[in-house]
Amino acid sequence: MSYLNIPIPPIDAFVRGNFLRDQRDSHDKKFPCIIFGMASIPAQAPLFHFVMQDGGLWWRMPIHAFSWKEDAIEQPLDELVLWDSFSYHVSATQFPYLKNRNMTFISRRREKYKGRYLFTLDWGASTDSGDTDYLFSEYPSQHKCGHVIAMDNGNFAIQPNNRLLLHDPSFTTKEDVVINRMYNNTLWTAERNPRWVTPETDNMQYDHTDLEAGESNEKRSKEYDEKLNENTDKPSKRKV
Repeated sequence: MSYLNIPIPPIDAFVRGNFLRDQRDSHDKKFPCIIFGMASIPAQAPLFHFVMQDGGLWWRMPIHAFSWKEDAIEQPLDELVLWDSFSYHVSATQFPYLKNRNMTFISRRREKYKGRYLFTLDWGASTDSGDTDYLFSEYPSQHKCGHVIAMDNGNFAIQPNNRLLLHDPSFTTKEDVVINRMYNNTLWTAERNPRWVTPETDNMQYDHTDLEAGESNEKRSKEYDEKLNENTDKPSKRKV
């Protein structure tokens, strides 16, 4: 997982002129650009890097600075993005199954929007207690990703799983809700059952010791070491 900056699948877009002019003027202008990267800073919205036709590079612009339709009307940032970046540790993944799928999401203002999936941002927890995400991404109920969507109205959005629905014409054929889903609060791990331990052996083909059944790990360790030595001492059957 990258720290601070990541490459993203390039996006042909327009950047709004007012974002190039510190919001002072040029609100009626748009310029072609290619968005190629993203910066993740805690307590700030996801920020994007782009290049313009004159060769100029620009760093760290919010998603509402861009559109993919030249006539798209600017929308408030909090209508398009639900959460700020959670930590400096971020990844961008374009899942093949989701690529170009239609998505529908509900905004803060309870407006329904449709769009096309582009890629997904996901964050790893920070161990710095000064960060807003201090270990929260490790908690099942707190983790959130951000799907980047090219909206039908020409703007872009970043939405988590619980705010959107995916359309797959060959699978998502049920319009009614199958089940009312709840946040998962369970941290799943396969290594917390005290019943099982591994023998202390160098033998790669080991089994586990079942302490609950009364097995002795010391005895099993000795058994596997003896097997290892027995196989090592056997003469090779390979023909020369």
